[in-house]
Amino acid sequence: MWSTFRRYARIYGVQIKNNFVREAVYRTNFLTSLAVDIVWMVIELSFFSILYANTPVLMGWTKPQVYFFLGIFFASDALFTTFFQRNFWQFSDLVNKGELDILLTKPVHPVFLALSRWINLTNILNFIVGMVIAVRFAPAAGFLGGWHWLTVAAWLAFGVISALLIRFAFSIWVFWTERSWAISRLYYQFFHFASLPDTLFPKMIRYLLLTLVPVAFIGSVPARAILHGLEPSEYALLAGVLTFFFVANGLLWHAGLRRYQSVSS
Repeated sequence: MWSTFRRYARIYGVQIKNNFVREAVYRTNFLTSLAVDIVWMVIELSFFSILYANTPVLMGWTKPQVYFFLGIFFASDALFTTFFQRNFWQFSDLVNKGELDILLTKPVHPVFLALSRWINLTNILNFIVGMVIAVRFAPAAGFLGGWHWLTVAAWLAFGVISALLIRFAFSIWVFWTERSWAISRLYYQFFHFASLPDTLFPKMIRYLLLTLVPVAFIGSVPARAILHGLEPSEYALLAGVLTFFFVANGLLWHAGLRRYQSVSS
């Protein structure tokens, strides 16, 4: 097992090195991506600033608590974007152009290679911005600080894993739809809901965001867990939903491979 881990770590290190060289070459793209994401963050913060100019509390969320949530959401999304997002943009080409053939011949799992080839290192700065926002509003939001920051790291990892499983579930249909662009666009429509605390939504929509399309797991649920904790039933729901997505994604992947026609066939 240790030798397997070392092999995967060594391969991933090469991937990071290659992507760093690529980012260094296209410096204008680096600055443009950073500027666009900063504008997006400012818009999200401004939206809630307008709302809280008219009311002190929204469904139990104070302004500092919402800003703390946004910091966690920005940081979680930045980590996902850094390590996985660009791979999903290229996912349909793997299948339709036969590039998956090469990955299937390698001595590591093809899903690992499919999701690690492209790393957008510019988004690390967005992670830093998100954490600065979270740290700035943490005391006013009621966060205890100290060793509790370790729970923040754990919940950020949970948010990234959730986003990975959800995004994979929307992308895997390329084996049946040839492009799956329409389904991917549907993912981004649901993703808009992730930028709002889940308790702001009506019960039916909130149930959808916690089960069928659990984008609330990316930022909202981690923020609630960090600030207030969760009920045992909520922990059970998280475990059940993510286990379902993990198993379903695995089954769909193997079903897709049986359907896949390589360029050599």
